[in-house]
Amino acid sequence: MNELKAAILAGGAGTRLSPITQYIPKCLIPIGGKPFLDYVFTFLRRHGIRDIVMLVSPEDAEIYRNEYRSGEAVHMNVEYSIHPRKGTAQAVYDARKLLDSSFVVYYGDVLTDLNLTDMIRFHKNKKAHCTLALSRSVPIDYGVGKINRTGRVVYFEEKPVLKEYPVSMGIHIFEPIVLDYCRSRQDIAREVIPQLIKKHLRVFGYSTNKRHHDIGSFKHLNEIKMMIEKKVNTI
Repeated sequence: MNELKAAILAGGAGTRLSPITQYIPKCLIPIGGKPFLDYVFTFLRRHGIRDIVMLVSPEDAEIYRNEYRSGEAVHMNVEYSIHPRKGTAQAVYDARKLLDSSFVVYYGDVLTDLNLTDMIRFHKNKKAHCTLALSRSVPIDYGVGKINRTGRVVYFEEKPVLKEYPVSMGIHIFEPIVLDYCRSRQDIAREVIPQLIKKHLRVFGYSTNKRHHDIGSFKHLNEIKMMIEKKVNTI
């Protein structure tokens, strides 16, 4: 079994999925007959991770506790860090007493089949302080163009995959030193990771051709519902 814990960020309000999220937390929306988070747990178990710290808000904590308790039903060891919503960085920092060695930070609305075992091995081999999962296979949502000095369009492509700018998948591996850079009202991706790079910590990117899918909007929720239900129906 992998010794790393996974800190799952599940405290967001999920406003883009309102009114559904007025009644149920985003990560517990049922897909294919079970909560979305069950699929995340299955993915983590597949890579030897069974120790979970749920980073949740007071508004949703009881719902998560009622669903998973200490994790026996999903074959996990589940602990809870319950604090007000003050940004993803603060959520991780508030769980510091439960995260005293290398740990995975996993955004709870994301599903993927990347090789997390290999990513952990990469992190250790690089002696990294922070490793980001980066996908080379995600198309951006817009068309992009290039113009010359006269304004003439010399290149255009609709929703391209920009392989030179791989996309963050919402899965990171942190060493405890990263907690020193986590502050209230800050976002891990927007503020913390750029600061780690600026301070010359060892930040690496684990590059993969695998994609990730999230349930952050109704469009993406419907996409992942179809993907999961198709997979269930072909078993």
